[in-house]
Formats: sequence, C-alpha cells, structure tokens
Amino acid sequence: MRIRLPYGKDKTVIVDVPDKNVFFVVDRGIAPSLKNPRDEIRRALRNPIGTPPLQELVGSKDKVVVIGDDITRPTPQSIVVPVLLDELNAVGVPDGNIQVIIALGTHREMSEKEIREKYGSEVVKRVPVVNHDYKDLKKLVDMGQTKTGIPISVNKEVCDADFVIGVGNIVPHCLAGWAGGGKIIQPGVCGEETTALTHVMAGRVRPITKLMGRLDSDVRREIDAVALKAGLKLIVNTVLNREDKISHVVVGDPIQAFREGVKAAERIYCPEVPGLGDIVVVSSYPADIDYYQASKALAYASLAVKQGGTMVLVTPCPEGISPIHPVLKERATLTYSENLEAIEKKEIDDLIAGAVLLVHAQILERAEVICYSHGLTKEDKKALGFKHANTVEEAMEMAFRSQGRDAKVGVLKCGEILPMVK
Repeated sequence: MRIRLPYGKDKTVIVDVPDKNVFFVVDRGIAPSLKNPRDEIRRALRNPIGTPPLQELVGSKDKVVVIGDDITRPTPQSIVVPVLLDELNAVGVPDGNIQVIIALGTHREMSEKEIREKYGSEVVKRVPVVNHDYKDLKKLVDMGQTKTGIPISVNKEVCDADFVIGVGNIVPHCLAGWAGGGKIIQPGVCGEETTALTHVMAGRVRPITKLMGRLDSDVRREIDAVALKAGLKLIVNTVLNREDKISHVVVGDPIQAFREGVKAAERIYCPEVPGLGDIVVVSSYPADIDYYQASKALAYASLAVKQGGTMVLVTPCPEGISPIHPVLKERATLTYSENLEAIEKKEIDDLIAGAVLLVHAQILERAEVICYSHGLTKEDKKALGFKHANTVEEAMEMAFRSQGRDAKVGVLKCGEILPMVK
C-alpha cells in the first residue's frame, strides 16, 4: 500500500507498507466543508450558545479585545475575524474600539508578514494586531490565585477590556484534553508562571494519555477558571475537516459552546483503530513548526502502539527542536523521574519546557522513535533520543528490522488525531 502523508503545509511524502503488514490507516474523519463559512459564522454570532446575542452584551463605547491564536495553529483567522469585526460594527462598536491580541502563550512572536498572512490584510488595516508578551511584567496584571494556588497573571489589555472574545480551533490536546475554549486565555495571554505551573500540573499526570481527549481533568478546570477570571465572555471556535476547511463553528459561552464544539470535533478527530500496532507511523501535520509542537503527534501515536513498539515520526520541524526552549535539547534523554526531580528542586528554570520533557519521557518509555525530518539534524534527533533516518524508506526498513517482518503497521495521517482502540 502506498500511503501519502502531509509533510508540512505544502508537501507530502509516500510511505510504502506491504499489504500483509497494514493494520490500520486513519485520518481525520470525513466531514463536509461549510458552503459559505462567513455566513455560518455570522449566523452563529447572532445565535450564540448559552449567552445573549452581541447587541445585548456589548455597548458602542466598550473597549473590545479579540484574542486569536498564532501560526502554530491552523485556525482560519482571516475568515473568522473580518466577520466578527463586521458584527461588532453592526451593534455599534467601531473598529477604533477594537484590538486583536495574538495568544502566543510562550511561543515566539509573529512577524508582521506572518500576521498579515494569518489574519489577512483587511484585519491588519482595520484594527491593531499585536503579539502577547508573556515575560514583560509591566504588561501583565496580577489577578490572585486559582483554588490550587497557581498565581494568575494576565495580559493588561485583556484585563482592561470591557468585552473579551476568544477565537480558536478545537482539536485534541495532550495536556489540556482539548484545545479551544478557555485555552485562548491560559496559556494564550497569561504570564510565564501561570502557564508554567499549569503545564507542570499536566506533566505530572501518569500516564499522560489520561488527559488526552478529556474535559473533566483538574488541568482543564484550572484553564477554564483562569479564562473566566480574566474576563473571557464569548468564544468563536472552528472545527476543521481533513481539507483544513471549516466544517463546524460554535459561538457563545466559553464553557458551554466549547463543549458543544468538542462533540463535533470528536467525530472527526477520534477515529477507531482495531488494536495496538507494532509499528505506528505518524505525520505531525499541522503541529510541525518545531518539535515542541510535533511532540503532540507522538503523544497521540503512543495510544496506538504496543509497549516496546516503534514509532516513525514524519515531521519537517523547520525551526528545529524549539527556538525558545533550549532545555528541551539539553535534557530530552533524561528519564521522567530525573526531570521531575529537577523541576521539584528548581534546577529547571523553564518549567514550560520541563512539562514537555515529562511528556517526552513518557513517549520514550512507551516505544522507540525513528525520525525522518529535514528540520531536525542528526544531532537534534540524538539529543531527543530518536534514531535518524535519511528517507522514509530507510525509516520503515529500520522499523521492520526492529519489530520483525510480520509487524502490524498503523498509520496516522494527521498529527492532531486521537486514535481510539476498539
């Protein structure tokens, strides 16, 4: 069987698997694209879930902040935000009272070119679009603590706004259960300590697979509590199909509307597989700008591979392991216990990377990883504890040598799907 996998946004690679070895091949589920997404977004904005319509929520003099995600996420902001601006105008809020803040979390800043490509020239001309800065204490507001004692600091512009809207996309997430909803606030526009401690809270969960696809975890409750405290009033969340087109959109209460959106996302992003593969091949697309993002694909793939199996990671990672979390490379081959101890002894300053190290260690506990990537060097792969392959063919040959010629092979054609074993 010849299986075409996405390799970044514009390229593909071919994986050849003997027919007798093919155990499963899964992608995002088939879901029709909205025929006119702008009309559907407009309709949803006028009929929100769990909240009154915009005209009852926003006044003409209100300062409105729209929070949108960055280039590590596929949310079609250039489609969503112009409709949102028009609807705000229609209820009396002028563009001059609106600002867009990019929910970077702790990711690197987006350039002006990237902002224009992500949000569209129309949005950039109409309203300010600015990067969140998680490290500048002058741009953050202390909002106390969560019930578990995590300090809350949030972007000052968000706190000062009269009305806050979050625009994101709903997919599984290895730490938060699902991306979307309140995650646009935490970690999107929070300070470093808030984000770090929430991430570590998730990283402590063993196995990490307990969090994936769940809405009832302590971590999710923490995220939602921070979002509501920060003033998130309305969300606009998309669900994309395998063509990266909008198949569903939810608007409304940050908790209620989000949960409705998850129901739609489950049908697309949670395919059934018949069992655990000896070898599981996974494309990291679209979470593939660096390994910090691509690690999520491996975390999901670990659900579908046997203990002691082999995972083949196909990922471009043009920005390497991570441009802003160097500790990932320094400590990636240490064990879960070693990294957790270092976190507890405060030997790791970058706790966000520390949490990813805890996830990474659990991936390596589960299976060996063979990596095909142009963006990760041989040295990078060795530092991550991976085996290097020059080609996908070489990666598959290495995997069969490890697992035997009769190995059952599973293929995940997207880095955001959560395989559900029957």
